[in-house]
Amino acid sequence: MSARVGGLIAGRGRLSGERFFLPSELRGELISRSPIDSEDVLGRFPFGVEDIQEAVIAAARAARPWGQETVGVRVRALAGIRTELSRAAPDLSLCLVRETGRPTWECQREVQGLIGRLDQLSSLAESVLADRVPEGLPGRVRSLPLGVVAVISPAMLPLATAHTHIIAALLAGNSVVWKPSPLCPAAAQRYAEIVFRAGLPAGVFNMIQGDDAVGYELATHPQVDGIVFTGRSENGHRLRRALGDRYDVQLVLHMSAKNAAIVLEDADLPSAAYEVATSAMLSSGQRCTATSRVLVHEAVAAEFSDLLLSTLDTLRVGPPVIAGAAGLPPGQAEPFMGPMLSLARMESFLAACAQASTQGAEALRPAQRVATARANGAFVSPSLHLIRQRQPGAAYQRNEHLGPDLALYPVVDIDDALQLCDSGPYGLCASLFTASPLRWKRFSEEVRAGSLFWNRGTAAPSGRLPFGGEKSSGHGGRGGADAIVALRRQVSLLGRQRETPERLPGSEIHSSAHSHRREQNEGST
Repeated sequence: MSARVGGLIAGRGRLSGERFFLPSELRGELISRSPIDSEDVLGRFPFGVEDIQEAVIAAARAARPWGQETVGVRVRALAGIRTELSRAAPDLSLCLVRETGRPTWECQREVQGLIGRLDQLSSLAESVLADRVPEGLPGRVRSLPLGVVAVISPAMLPLATAHTHIIAALLAGNSVVWKPSPLCPAAAQRYAEIVFRAGLPAGVFNMIQGDDAVGYELATHPQVDGIVFTGRSENGHRLRRALGDRYDVQLVLHMSAKNAAIVLEDADLPSAAYEVATSAMLSSGQRCTATSRVLVHEAVAAEFSDLLLSTLDTLRVGPPVIAGAAGLPPGQAEPFMGPMLSLARMESFLAACAQASTQGAEALRPAQRVATARANGAFVSPSLHLIRQRQPGAAYQRNEHLGPDLALYPVVDIDDALQLCDSGPYGLCASLFTASPLRWKRFSEEVRAGSLFWNRGTAAPSGRLPFGGEKSSGHGGRGGADAIVALRRQVSLLGRQRETPERLPGSEIHSSAHSHRREQNEGST
């Protein structure tokens, strides 16, 4: 078992088949550093040359017998994961706090959400996977497993994102090989230990560590039948090109976003300011669902800008409060935001914001590194930029930056707002703040995004609804409530309606070869 939070965690290598294996031939090593203080090393996690092949072989061996089990058997088997998650929740939450830097309250919600998502998907499995029988036809539509599913997951919400697709794949009767983010190897190992202790059949769930190259090689392995990739659009498109002639592979991509919120002149401005600000800055703006752009009617743009700035001033930035941790002052309040996921990500984000002024933007509140007691932390303040000149091709206005920044665009009317909202290559989430149901109806019909919100922020979609993007934000299927649907194949089964086939013009019907021969013999007699 992993060491308790606060000490070094010994890397255990891949989980494949019946146990964890340290590499026999080293390919590389992941060093997990806390973004709260980069000198705090959680552990070293080696990965081997043989990991991909051994994990896929184990998954392939387990796939058929697991897929032949009834849905009820699979649901009962996964109940063991729920038991182990409940037992390990405090330790798992603290591991997430230390490795991602996110506030304790946020990490605890993520871990509790794992249990809720397992319950939700398990409750859906029987109905989603049941045969569909058309009325009056001797046929049915049956759901069958894909086989081996590779799940490649990101660093932000590293367990919640992966967990949804892992559980959905297992319920659908697939075996799984999981490749987590290289930024979160400690939390990934902890989760793999939990699933291992749940007692699933050997090879049904497997985990390998590694960098992006390992994820690409896993996804393109010839024995992988389905892939769920969550990450940057350029990496997702690379996979799509690489698998262009692999029509037998189910490819599900959840990719980048540049989510917009529209605030019209009839909106409840204080409420909208709070929703937009918190959706933009939650998890230090590193969620794919974060609001990146706010498009405000010019009649209220100045007032709304002031409200946004006031709201941003209330969002506390600092290290998470960990009970019993040394060096934290007693009674310290929980922050709203912790650090970014790494110093490298912080530097990239600050560089993007520094170029904003040359790309049509004015910093109303500049992005700045925040000093804390941990000198080597990746803490950044929330920032707000006013777009003075629209430059659709400029990197700041076009690209996803994954950080605590918001760009404010004044718009002249709803037509201008809808056009700007739907511009660009992405289509994951969008919000509309208005009192008008008619404007909401128009918005919901015209904006090409997978999740649309009325008078609420983009950052927290419901797991009870399908989730995924359009355009360069998604491909191949949805997650959330539709996660199981995306990870199985359908086959149509049709029997004969009559005792004898329908006689078609120009043909004769013989009941069987035996009766045909008997008629011949009788005729010769």
